Amino acid sequence: MKVCKTVGLVGAGGVNQSFVARMPALLGRLGPVKGSSLRVARRISNEFRAGEAIAGYADLKSCECIWISVPEEILDRVTGEIAREVCLRGKMVVVCGVLRDSPRIGPLRSAGAAVATLNCVPESGERVFVSEGQRAVLTELRKQLALDGRKLIELGPARKALYLSGIHIGAHLLIPWIAGAAESFRAAGLSRAEATRLVQALGTKALRSYGTAGERAWKQAESEAIARAIDAAMEVIRSVDPWLAALHLEGAGVLQGLARKRRSPARAARLPAKLVARKAS
Repeated sequence: MKVCKTVGLVGAGGVNQSFVARMPALLGRLGPVKGSSLRVARRISNEFRAGEAIAGYADLKSCECIWISVPEEILDRVTGEIAREVCLRGKMVVVCGVLRDSPRIGPLRSAGAAVATLNCVPESGERVFVSEGQRAVLTELRKQLALDGRKLIELGPARKALYLSGIHIGAHLLIPWIAGAAESFRAAGLSRAEATRLVQALGTKALRSYGTAGERAWKQAESEAIARAIDAAMEVIRSVDPWLAALHLEGAGVLQGLARKRRSPARAARLPAKLVARKAS
């Protein structure tokens, strides 16, 4: 499997803690290492037990592929410096762990580099990664990750924001609803352990249902029944905790909104024909 022979690394902000530090096949081909100073570059190289510290970006000129692992807040500065000091035409650049997508990393593409971003999928044990960007770099990344037995998922053009939306909703935005369920059970008399176990069981069942049926896991009739049940109990809920009452009302509204969304003709028009046919069956 042919991959780039010479790889350079530009690192800062705890790059030794990033997934780059645990990619043996990459480290085995690592050449120039650039840090915020020569001392930092030497420290990165020593910790990786790979590569050779360099003082300036110009020493990256021999690299076919350049990996960048720096904090997002200094990415514009770093990429601007690289674009000014290195001839990037014909080179590939991999930007690691950033939220933005490759078209928004302007200096590198303007200088002629083929660019892609690479992110580790949470809870995958660094075995699965997502990437978006230019085809040549995606092909290189797929080969590179395969050397360590890892999988690459390619995101569609301009779709990284949607991937990150899924991460945020699944990992963070669900927390208030989980807390709301647990606090309701606690207020009803369950212990913390009992409430947590019950929420976990209900959440697992809901996720299993969605995995089996997709959006069909919720139905309009059920949404309306839940809304009626919440409305009937609202006075008691509000007297115990106004925050729980607000959370219930918002959740009922979201559920009804999802049911309406499923029936939307405009949404159906945006779906692939095969998917529309399957939903109608």
